Parts: sequence; structure tokens; C-alpha cells
Amino acid sequence: MTILLLPQSLAFAWLALAVVLEVAGTYLLKLSDGMKRRAQGALGILLVIGAFAALAQAIRGMDLSVAYAVWGGAGLVITAIIGMLAFGQRIRPSGWIGMALVVAGVVALKLV
Repeated sequence: MTILLLPQSLAFAWLALAVVLEVAGTYLLKLSDGMKRRAQGALGILLVIGAFAALAQAIRGMDLSVAYAVWGGAGLVITAIIGMLAFGQRIRPSGWIGMALVVAGVVALKLV
């Protein structure tokens, strides 16, 4: 079986798309109110599926550990900030520290 590798810049573009789709999908799932609003829920699910498809493309050009860490970490931080801004959710100081540790861990993983 032959695996075609992507150039690093294209892999990062796929990864950025995966993050955007995952965050947008999660946002729509929140707006769906537990799938009571079916159109928003269905679109949210499709976007999350698209995020996995984009992540699958990204890992063709970068280490799986780096791609997954960036995807998960960026998704976590961006989603928490959206929750704060759009839904008035409070982030405690320990939450901010935790997010900083996630970012530091992703950076450390990339440097290794």
C-alpha cells in the first residue's frame, strides 16, 4: 500500500480547516438545544464529520500526535472562548490555567 504524503503547508491548511469545522459544528450543536432544532443539529453533525475528514487529510503530511494535539487543543481553547462570548459561560482562573497548559503542551510536542 502506497501512502501519498502532503507538503507541510497543505497539511497545516487541512488542519486549520479541521479546527474551523469542529468549532463551527460544536457551536451549532449547542444552538440545536439538544437536537430540538434538528436543522442546526444535523448541520453541526455534518460539520464535525467534515472536521474528521479534514483531519484525515492533515495527517497525511504531519505526525499524528502533532495534528491531533493541535486539533484538540485549538478546538478546546476556541470553543471555550466562544462559550464565554456567545453564551455567557464563565471560565474560572483554573480553566484559563488549564487552557494555557494545553497550549504549552501542544507547543512542546511540536518542538520535540
